[in-house]
Amino acid sequence: MTQPNLLEQAKKGDVNAIASLINRLLQNQGIDVEASLEDGCLQVWLKSNQVPDRQTSVAFIRKGMMGLGVTSIKTVRIYAQQASEDMLSWDEEVELEQVNNANNVNLEEQNNYQQNLQFNGNNDDIESISVILNNSFKQQKITLKIGIKENCLQILLESVQVPNQSLCTAIIRKELVRLKIESIKTVKVYGREIEEEFPAWFQEFELGIGKLIPITPKKQQAENPEFLATLWTFKFSSVVPYHDALNSDLYKTNTVRLLLFFGLFPFAVSLIAKTAGLALMAFILGIYYSSIWGIVLYNLLKPAIFSWRNTVKCALFTAFIGIPILLLCQRVPPFSLLYTAVKQENLIPQLIGFIFGVGVLEESCKALPVYLFLMRPGKLKDPLTSAFYGAMSGLGFAIAEGVNYSFQYAISLATGESGFGFYVLINTIRFVSLPLYHAIWAGIVGYFLGLAAINPSRKGSIIFIGLGISAVLHGSYNTFSNGWIGFVILAFSILLFVTYLNRSQQIVDEMQNAELSFKK
Repeated sequence: MTQPNLLEQAKKGDVNAIASLINRLLQNQGIDVEASLEDGCLQVWLKSNQVPDRQTSVAFIRKGMMGLGVTSIKTVRIYAQQASEDMLSWDEEVELEQVNNANNVNLEEQNNYQQNLQFNGNNDDIESISVILNNSFKQQKITLKIGIKENCLQILLESVQVPNQSLCTAIIRKELVRLKIESIKTVKVYGREIEEEFPAWFQEFELGIGKLIPITPKKQQAENPEFLATLWTFKFSSVVPYHDALNSDLYKTNTVRLLLFFGLFPFAVSLIAKTAGLALMAFILGIYYSSIWGIVLYNLLKPAIFSWRNTVKCALFTAFIGIPILLLCQRVPPFSLLYTAVKQENLIPQLIGFIFGVGVLEESCKALPVYLFLMRPGKLKDPLTSAFYGAMSGLGFAIAEGVNYSFQYAISLATGESGFGFYVLINTIRFVSLPLYHAIWAGIVGYFLGLAAINPSRKGSIIFIGLGISAVLHGSYNTFSNGWIGFVILAFSILLFVTYLNRSQQIVDEMQNAELSFKK
């Protein structure tokens, strides 16, 4: 179209001619222009690598439209967008003043419509449509895939980021209306990220000839027949492989068993023992948390000889026999005097009472089943195995002790001596954390019982050393449990225990060599 014809068409309100004229003038500034007309409002889209200057652009377009004097256009809505952004940078609406004598507008002579492609004798040529639309989205780095089915043009937009729905749909509608393809009645547009399986958005609109039909937004994808049809392509047995989930072979692995036990045990208790008393509930929860530490210690120690029977015997013996013996010994001198000392305000008597009274008695109580069931019958062959069973005995002690303390904490809460926050915290420490330390201190004694088994000539001295170390750690923690010193003692207990495990083979070799030297 020549310059005079283009100008004449623009004065008549041809939106394409107006867009071409504006585009020619702004092209030198690197600004691409698109326009559409709806209900007397000219919508102008400005797009550039840099945000177009608002004041200059608005003034230029307003002056140009007033010069054209198009009576059918009452307002102009200007949208500006940076090419790298999906959101608008700014927008502004301009009311046009009617001018009877329109000024001649100095416009360039050529039409810069970005597509000079012509259809090969057929406006329905899908390849030509694809080339034109892909070229329109080249700057946005969006690729299109196009198909036609039953007078419906289907367009899939793909980009590194989800394409902007409103902008892309407006561009596609403008280009398709310009082409005047009579055989296409409706258009479906999908937008998605590259390598994503499902579209991020969907838009459908009717294609009018020579005018833009307002877009009617569709409902969510859940009501889209194509989406529902896609869902039906999945087999239920593939999405939910219930046959494999219910296969008995799955439950033969220890990992699955542990996950089921630790995941379901508390819920099973809540269903079965809703009316259980405090003692029973504390005992059950003690077993639950101690079982977790039991698994951890088993994987840490890896005992050469493992037996469920011995594990349960050590834990139950300490809980139901060892502790009653302990309570009896507390009343017999000198232990009765030592237990009295822990109640004094002076630090030194407290420390002596906790180490030689509480520490010695409780660690001896936990070591007793290991000695009776394993060491005395000659079943101990290495310190790691005896350390494991000592730790299991310590967990049994922690379970029974937790039941006793749960009553004290409940009474303290009921009488108002402690608040709910402290009640939750102290029970967490008692049932979750302290079982580990009872297990570690008992594990240290058990470790030395194992060393004594392979070095019988110095058996008494080795057992005395092991019991003394645990009693000192245990008693010292009790003395300083309310401060950072107690915190440090707990940390050192863990580190010392792990060090024994790491040096186990070296210590065993030294003990065996010492035993051979002693016999010579």
